[in-house]
Amino acid sequence: MRIRWRRGLGVMVAVVVGAVTVTPAPAMGGLGEITAYVWADQPSAADYEPAYGYAQNSHGGVRVARGGTGVYTVVFEGAATRSGVAHAVAYGSNAICTVAGWGPPIWPTGSDLLVRVRCFGPSGAPVDTRFVANFTNATLAGDGRLMYFWADQAVPTGVRTLTHTNMYDSQGGPISYERTGVGRYRFYAPRNPEHLRHFPMVHVTAFNTAAVHCQIDWPDGWEVRCVNAAGNPVDSRFTVTYGVKVDLTGHTGGRFGSGTFYHEHISGDDIPGDYYVSTPTGETGAANRYLSTGRYEMTFFGVGAGYGHAFANPVGESLPSRAWPRGYCAVFSWWAQGADQTVRVHCFNFDGVPTNMNARVSFTAYRPPV
Repeated sequence: MRIRWRRGLGVMVAVVVGAVTVTPAPAMGGLGEITAYVWADQPSAADYEPAYGYAQNSHGGVRVARGGTGVYTVVFEGAATRSGVAHAVAYGSNAICTVAGWGPPIWPTGSDLLVRVRCFGPSGAPVDTRFVANFTNATLAGDGRLMYFWADQAVPTGVRTLTHTNMYDSQGGPISYERTGVGRYRFYAPRNPEHLRHFPMVHVTAFNTAAVHCQIDWPDGWEVRCVNAAGNPVDSRFTVTYGVKVDLTGHTGGRFGSGTFYHEHISGDDIPGDYYVSTPTGETGAANRYLSTGRYEMTFFGVGAGYGHAFANPVGESLPSRAWPRGYCAVFSWWAQGADQTVRVHCFNFDGVPTNMNARVSFTAYRPPV
């Protein structure tokens, strides 16, 4: 239906972000812009290189290492930096994945960027699973909007204005946030008129070593709510990426799309939503399809790549009484159909049972390493 609405690694390592204190620092070695993503497709492998085309690093190779049940480190080789943000979400399962830290190794010295990912089953216990993760410290020149940040305190005092290097706003900022209740946060940044003309992309990931899920409010309210594996409010740090006319790694060129499913208006196999696609095709840039309870597909026209990177999150609902997360979502697959690209998303309640809920999805075509 085509509907457009207005709405461990064999060495000892430590990761800079996620330590008790974070000292702002520039990108190491003058590397500049770093964009990377991975589909980690071997959940029980000790150390491997992901499939070509599903792993991208603007500065080198990609490896994934397993340090224990549900404990993973993504190594983006040659991309050491202390700026930028990371996201992660489960793939092909009803697991919850979080980001637990990122940065260069403290010991031994090295030039790699390490992104730590933790994954948990519906009970909150660690579990091995496939997942997707991404990282960017990109900046934006030209049309559109790109903003990302790491909310570095779970219980900030009053309104906290961010000054660390794990934040960026093409509008110039400032970016700040406050805790308005247990597990409930509001963030602030300059508004951009672009969001009135183009549907925005936004994703959030819990920054935690426990099974915590964080969700953005509906439809584009800048409020984040975090819960534990039982669905109870809990304080947590988190990361947010927000963009207009950009992909999840902060790029404006190339082929990409982002959209939303609104389960509250399902009719037959139709599930309406909003979208933005980088290859303009009028009002028919994307099509949504409802498969069964908690299972949806979005096809982005003109961005077919087969490879590339997909991401998904649930999004808050329009009724205030249902604004708190009722579950979580995962990416289940993506594939090209000629010139078009389809991404499948599955959503679950906190018992791991498929459940209908609003969801966001993004896709960006494969970018070969430079």
